[in-house]
Amino acid sequence: MIKKHSFFKGCMLVFSIVCINYFIVACSNQNNIKETVPKYIVSADTILLEFTTNEETANTKYIHKVIEVVGKIKEVTSLNNRKTIILQTNTNSGIICDVNDSDLKLVNDLKKNQLIHIKGICKGYLKDVILLNCFIDITNQHE
Repeated sequence: MIKKHSFFKGCMLVFSIVCINYFIVACSNQNNIKETVPKYIVSADTILLEFTTNEETANTKYIHKVIEVVGKIKEVTSLNNRKTIILQTNTNSGIICDVNDSDLKLVNDLKKNQLIHIKGICKGYLKDVILLNCFIDITNQHE
């Protein structure tokens, strides 16, 4: 019985170490997004058109990559202590950008119809294109 208990404790210790390392690496990589050069710089209308025209090709091109989207703000929402910027397109769909906590202060100064550059990790398309862990590029250095 003691051997089984020790084995279980050992497995739990190894599992805990693996989980902690994963979260440390994942969190540090998220903060590196701000300094990462985006794989693609694309307008809100263009990326939405790519996903609606050929979702499989767009998935291969964009998903899990750091991209920068240029567009006008449709609205800024706040739900469950999360700020989300929705970029408008020429359809009823949009680009939903979940803002990184470190950029929350910048969100308060944004206005509807303001043109912005926003960089994040593309997670895919449902009815809208989804970007997570987004940073607002107020310098527009990629124009």
